[in-house]
Amino acid sequence: MADFKCQTSNWLRLVTLAVTGFALMLAGPVWAQDGELRLSFSKDWGFAAGGQIQGLFTLSARGPRDIASVHFEMDDQEIAVVTQPPFTLKFNTDQYPNGKHTFGATGRMADGRTIKSNAIRAEFVSAEVGWQVAQRIMLPLFAVVGVIILLTAVGPLVLGGQDPRRLEPGAPRQYGLAGGVLCPKCGRPFASSFLSLNLATRRLERCPYCGKWSLVPRASREALAAAEAAEVEASKPSVPQASPEEKLIQQILESRYQ
Repeated sequence: MADFKCQTSNWLRLVTLAVTGFALMLAGPVWAQDGELRLSFSKDWGFAAGGQIQGLFTLSARGPRDIASVHFEMDDQEIAVVTQPPFTLKFNTDQYPNGKHTFGATGRMADGRTIKSNAIRAEFVSAEVGWQVAQRIMLPLFAVVGVIILLTAVGPLVLGGQDPRRLEPGAPRQYGLAGGVLCPKCGRPFASSFLSLNLATRRLERCPYCGKWSLVPRASREALAAAEAAEVEASKPSVPQASPEEKLIQQILESRYQ
């Protein structure tokens, strides 16, 4: 009996610890529980790469629950004091000299104690330097995108295959393994290209009918069939409607034989 009570007590403690841990996990690490002050920064707008930054940024300090104020520092000089959470500070690098700088923070507790944060080092650069670095990063990416767009437009002509522009409305379609898509501009269905730029759930495609570029998702079989039916309906010759004058003349002619 005593062993049973002991085992039950141990199980209850384990369940309690598990529930407590799960609740803390859901709550998230909003407050540091180990008495440390943790400093971080994020980009709001501008440039950041390889330790070089330029633009608008936000410093964030997280500490224990009983922290009363945070003194933000740059190069060991106090630049701002925040007295209530969230302990954040926005700064613009253009308002400070270019070069390497070190950020830190000092937290003052409700009982008068102070705690120091970790240090963050960054190099402030001018907008011109940031733009030059961004160009070195973006130009190769733009070149790759341009090659993909060129292959998407020229590939079907080089490799051959089914040209949707020559298909009659209602003719059987071959969408292939890549599936079919619907042009958001003209609403017509066409086969997706394996060479198109794939952006998660959408592809960059050029409609062979209207020639417009669009980011389109893969269409379902039902949507493709409905678009094909709409093409057939639109291709039917329209029956001209008689004008009110023509209708009146027709009624007069019909009344002569009554």
